Amino acid sequence: MRIRELDPEAATADEEIELVAQRMRATLIHVLGEERGTGLYTVDWLRERVRFHLDPARSTARVLLAELELGQVAGHTILRREEPAGQPPFGLFSTIYVEPGSRRRGVATALLLRGEAWFREQGLGRAATHTAAHNQPLIEQFGRQGYALTFSADDMVQLSKALVDPAERVPE
Repeated sequence: MRIRELDPEAATADEEIELVAQRMRATLIHVLGEERGTGLYTVDWLRERVRFHLDPARSTARVLLAELELGQVAGHTILRREEPAGQPPFGLFSTIYVEPGSRRRGVATALLLRGEAWFREQGLGRAATHTAAHNQPLIEQFGRQGYALTFSADDMVQLSKALVDPAERVPE
């Protein structure tokens, strides 16, 4: 498996941006249902959101793609540095998606670990994601990597964990 950044200057950038936007939409539909998932954001808005994450003038972010075979994008995650007022900055997994035929093959775990490494490179001490309270597959996936429920409101939850540099871990 190969994890790489989506390069906005590459010849394949437009089709990869489209793929990520469509998969973001698929995630919304899966988690929120057809009506709410399609009504929340237009595909144009989702494409622009991907581009937002690729523009260093607008965000400190990365779009990572997971390939099982060269050119076959099996999954993606969008990472972003969040700087909430009055709180320490943290790393946000804005979205994560693995296409159904590639699930249970370590793709999500590889994306999570690579994302955490990028957050550490940014000097961030905490990583988090937000999802619907009933999105058990994502909650369980993050839970296996040490994430815990840190906030809940209405039907949304936040999962987060402290990021410790492996070199700084104290031996048990």
